[in-house]
Amino acid sequence: MKMRKIALSLASVALLALPSFAVADDMDADEEYEFPIDVSGELIGNYGAYMKAGETHNPEQNANGTNKRHNIGSKSLAEVKAKLYLNQDVTDNVSWHGELDFNRDWAAIRGYNKTRINSQYDWLRELYMDVAVNDDLSLRIGKQQVVWGKADGVKFLDIINPTDFRHWGQDSMEDSRIALWMLNAEYAIDDDSSFQMVYVPQVNVTNQIPGLLNVATGDQGQQFVSLGTDTLFGQKNGFYNIGRDMGKVAGAFAAGAAGGAFTPATRLDQIIGLRVRDFTSLPAGSVPPALDPSGTLTGAQVLGGVVQQTGSTTNLYDPAYGGTAGTNYDNPIHMFDYMGDTTFATFYAFSGMQTKYVKKHPNNDFKNGNIGFKYAGTNDDIGLNYTFNYYYHYDNNPSFDVSWEDKNGVALNTITTNNDVTAAGNPVATNVTEGSALTAGAALRTKTVSLKYANGTIFDSANGANPATMVFTEKQNRVNSFGTSFDYAIDNDFAPIIVRSEIVYDKGTLQPVVDLGKLAYGDLAGAFTNKKADFLNYVVGLDMTVMTNLFMSFQFMDKWNLDYVDQKVQYDGNSRAYSKHTANPATMSLANGFKKAERHQIMYTFFLSRPFLEGDALRVNNIILLENQNGGYWDRLDFEYSYSDDIVLTGALNLYGGDQFGVFGQMANSSNMQLGFKYIF
Repeated sequence: MKMRKIALSLASVALLALPSFAVADDMDADEEYEFPIDVSGELIGNYGAYMKAGETHNPEQNANGTNKRHNIGSKSLAEVKAKLYLNQDVTDNVSWHGELDFNRDWAAIRGYNKTRINSQYDWLRELYMDVAVNDDLSLRIGKQQVVWGKADGVKFLDIINPTDFRHWGQDSMEDSRIALWMLNAEYAIDDDSSFQMVYVPQVNVTNQIPGLLNVATGDQGQQFVSLGTDTLFGQKNGFYNIGRDMGKVAGAFAAGAAGGAFTPATRLDQIIGLRVRDFTSLPAGSVPPALDPSGTLTGAQVLGGVVQQTGSTTNLYDPAYGGTAGTNYDNPIHMFDYMGDTTFATFYAFSGMQTKYVKKHPNNDFKNGNIGFKYAGTNDDIGLNYTFNYYYHYDNNPSFDVSWEDKNGVALNTITTNNDVTAAGNPVATNVTEGSALTAGAALRTKTVSLKYANGTIFDSANGANPATMVFTEKQNRVNSFGTSFDYAIDNDFAPIIVRSEIVYDKGTLQPVVDLGKLAYGDLAGAFTNKKADFLNYVVGLDMTVMTNLFMSFQFMDKWNLDYVDQKVQYDGNSRAYSKHTANPATMSLANGFKKAERHQIMYTFFLSRPFLEGDALRVNNIILLENQNGGYWDRLDFEYSYSDDIVLTGALNLYGGDQFGVFGQMANSSNMQLGFKYIF
């Protein structure tokens, strides 16, 4: 890069929080002393266009619930970035570095279209000071990146800095990391080994995952919102919005049932024990008059009509299948399909139901700080480099708890009671003991979900006047990460081969567990929980250079869940068995039964890189990531051409494919091509 010198006064340097340094005795205290700063930079422009027509999965929604679409050639990226790099040697032992980043993307939605702190597009990208205390000990203090892992395309041991996933892995590792304020100390034990200590007081910055920035919209319009985040906050499929619509529907039924007397004191109403699946199966003329005064509608039509009348735009129910009610309970894709065993007594608790989003992250201070250690060694005799790593930290991936509170913010707990009822839903016996024989005259046993305060008082929604609020709490969990890595050189006649590996054992990671049995009878908070799990993540790679300058790399990767949940659950009084399983946080959806994660999430990568033209002016790279399941793939072909010392031309092709519910297949309609330039000054 070209460097230009500018002058900075001693007073200005002090403002950068550098340590004080002595002024020569013969220097006038008021004299301005100039310190040269090396300034360089890059002006970058990128334009991208979609390669497939359709919805950018997972489908963006207009206000009326219809899908937004893009055409082949529609812009997916239109950004300009200006980067400034500042470097200065203050003394022989002290220097500092700063990086400023200013950008604009005219194709991105609000929140992703310009500079934002605590993201890869933070205006203050880096600012740190290097201090050589002595020949063995060096310190780097400030906002920086610390790289432990070296795997291609994934981050296993590279866990110090969070990642910005706004472009779903298309950015380089260096660009996608989020720099943090920290202390990084390295001590050279001898010529062949060193010890590193990292302390990070800035702990509440998490991975930036599309769909979580603005939960009110679910980042509607961002092209890389995954199915999993859409299931939380999506406009149509997100529980955050579905909950509010469910409250409207429940309130409408509560007001209509028994002339509005749908209260805890009158739960012997004729339909109080009726389940959703039973109600939607009622033929015309069998629906209680309070809900169908005309006597001409089926239960399915009544439910569909109420959903429409309340103005619901979320994925509660599809009136199109109202004529064949019951067919979707075995293959659910709508919310009420999943809640077929929920009784109308349970729906009383949901009357007027609201939702609320809360962030509960640790404070940024030295007490809560993350701390890590790395020992690195080399054995030149056998060509082996290795590390041992430990990091005690808050997980970079946020997790979400679901809980209840009343309109005043007082916590509510879920309670479940058994009721034996007739086929029509009329109660025969209430509060039946779990596991007891079915009461004489009863056709089935149902479960009723209620809410209560900590003192045991039963919560009363008062037909929506005191609505319950479903609270989504975003939080971070403490994790212990133990890791090791090595690379080993093997000489042979064909080509030198480097064998490398990273192994990380994460203890205490939170995994999402879905209980479809509890969801079926309406225990929403109990249906979606986080359970602690230990993971063993490892990658093995082979690197070689053949035909003079063709670099090749192969990798096998496995994320092994040591506490994987996959079982069948069956609650009292119901012969139907439901799945309780670890869900895949990236691909779970109403449309796929809250897809199970894999005990072993295996992927493969194949990377090629080769220079061309005189002076290696053109370099072409191709990396392919393959899912072991779902036939998923991501193929990225990119090039970089040095037109001159100052100008570099770039291009990329990103193809996603596979099963629509796979990690990569869900992004098929976001496949794109890109062209760009970089002016270096």
